[in-house]
Amino acid sequence: MSRTSWLRRPRILGRSAALIAVPALILALPAAAEWYYGVPPNTYPNEAAAVLDDPYNPYDPLPEIEFRHCWWGECRPIERPHRPPPPVVPGILGHGTFLVDCGMGHSEPHRGLFNSVDEAVHFAPPNATVLVLPPGDGTTCVESIHVRRPVTIATYGASSRAVIQAPPGKPCLVAEIPLGDALVIDGIRFIARSHDDPCISVEAGHVVVRNSAVDSRGSNWAFDVRESAELTVESTRIETDASGVHARRAQVALRNLDIDIDGRNGAAFLNLGRTDCTDRSRGTIHGSVGLALECSEGSVDGGSIVGGAVAVIASAGTRGLRITDIKVAKADTGVLLLPGQLGAVNLERPVLSKTHDGIIVAPGAESQITGAVITDSVVAGITVYGAGTLISGNKVVGGDDGIRLFADEAFPPPIFPEFAADPVIGGDDGGPMVENNLIANVRHAAVRIDGRSHGHQARLHGRLIGNTFYARRPAVCIDDEFNDDPVKERANSCNREWLPWPF
Repeated sequence: MSRTSWLRRPRILGRSAALIAVPALILALPAAAEWYYGVPPNTYPNEAAAVLDDPYNPYDPLPEIEFRHCWWGECRPIERPHRPPPPVVPGILGHGTFLVDCGMGHSEPHRGLFNSVDEAVHFAPPNATVLVLPPGDGTTCVESIHVRRPVTIATYGASSRAVIQAPPGKPCLVAEIPLGDALVIDGIRFIARSHDDPCISVEAGHVVVRNSAVDSRGSNWAFDVRESAELTVESTRIETDASGVHARRAQVALRNLDIDIDGRNGAAFLNLGRTDCTDRSRGTIHGSVGLALECSEGSVDGGSIVGGAVAVIASAGTRGLRITDIKVAKADTGVLLLPGQLGAVNLERPVLSKTHDGIIVAPGAESQITGAVITDSVVAGITVYGAGTLISGNKVVGGDDGIRLFADEAFPPPIFPEFAADPVIGGDDGGPMVENNLIANVRHAAVRIDGRSHGHQARLHGRLIGNTFYARRPAVCIDDEFNDDPVKERANSCNREWLPWPF
């Protein structure tokens, strides 16, 4: 063997040793950095990090984000990772979730952290969740929000509600959601002081409000719902010295909505000149209104309204409107039913107390009033202006008159001088049917039938069957002195004594 070959052999052996050592070195390298989700405690300038670890929080979308470097079973945090965290933190139901802390100095969109609800809503993809820290953990968000896509806006944490306050002269929130999609608001408190704009305006789409509160002061609406839009409200409270909810040609589902009206300030701006929902030139009510549902469809279940010039104004859309188990107290007029489109208003089991007028039914308003309890009205429990409404199974206690049946030409009453009720379907509807009601303790008449109107007397039709009256002298059970064509009176019970109430 030549000397040259012996000189080359160590190089070959060295290369072989290197090839053998490489896998060993690879196996000995530290494991890849482990990624898991969490929020470092120094992420926020306030105590938000502590809130994120609350196990009882109904919304806990931000798992911890930390990076570990492990070597032979021992792991230590990496303070400066070599790659950034994911741009959108995975959240509820697999959708993007964003956190809003209005006390932050600046937003960090790549981490899903914002100091403005409006900014987060514009950044979020459809069906994302925007969580807002409440005051204490965060601060009040002073801003006006415009939402154009379906998202959920909710309070982070269960200690208190997040607060969104509108700047002076601006709305709290304007929703323009594509038809078929929904904006969900859960556990938020809104504050508005605008005299020109409603607090929450639903321009299009579907808005769902749950477990929230609206503090709306001024001369406009807490909620204003435009044509073809939808509003669902559950377990929410409105405090206002103006008006509550207005919906025109809309779909509503209001459940356990409480409205407290302080005083009777301002006027409710309604387009109610002609109540067939075609003429918008007249119809201002001089005072606050709790619910104004113009030619709308859907339901109102439970809840209460205290105060106001009118607690409920209702006219039905094509598929009708149902109002059930609502409580009204201390309003000038409890419920005003107006003619709408082809549907009827069903007023079931309302409870009205201490109103000036309990329920007023305008001419042509297709309606049913059943199971009502009306107490301590000043003027009358139920007043009907020639409408073919069914009044059945109600209890009316107190007032000058229990039920008044007036000519349709006598509408509007003096308290609504600008209204002109025109039914969609004309013709004689047979007049009201008053059946199986209890009317007691009136000062003038249990039922008053009066056909006088503009200097002449009209003929009133209808039926008065199976009712029980308690009218202690000098009050009377039925007063039909001013009716040329008496309403048919059959099988009514007249008791000339005082009924102990409540039973």
